[in-house]
Amino acid sequence: LHSAPNAGSQFTIRLPFTVSVNRALMVRVGDDAYAIPLNNIEGIVRVSPYELDAYYQPDSPDFEYAGQSYRLRYLGGYVHGVQSPDLQSHVKPLPVLLVRGGDHAVALQVDSLVGSREIVVKSVGPQLSAVSGISGATILGDGSVVIILDLPNMMRHVHSLEYQQHVALEHREEEQIQQSIQEDKII
Repeated sequence: LHSAPNAGSQFTIRLPFTVSVNRALMVRVGDDAYAIPLNNIEGIVRVSPYELDAYYQPDSPDFEYAGQSYRLRYLGGYVHGVQSPDLQSHVKPLPVLLVRGGDHAVALQVDSLVGSREIVVKSVGPQLSAVSGISGATILGDGSVVIILDLPNMMRHVHSLEYQQHVALEHREEEQIQQSIQEDKII
């Protein structure tokens, strides 16, 4: 700040080159807030808790919207390890974000929407930069730190893990079949 009588004031602001500004949707999962860049979101719909409960059942069909098919998931499954929310306490329809990351289309249910805002994206330290699905963090006006999620990266990572688990399960089943065949030959 440089000020001179009868000349006015001059403000000089220096920002690091690594800081960027982005538009993001603020969402809540449980008690935690997260920021999701708007360019990752195809759309937002509201779905009744009754319908959501049906989609969370085993062998349920994919969520369909505007002729597109999405795998319905709870964002809490990605960030908290809670695969399905407590839908009994909700009466009103809940928000579902339609997200596409490469070949994967996912409908992510969140507990609530806080609203969209411009955020300053700050890089995270080495402890969090290795965590898949985190692209940075931002500091809100009240001083709270909010993690910025990289949903396409998170979906690719989870899809890769699901595929690896599926292959491992098939391999284990094949080994069990071979072992039972060997045991039958011995008898």
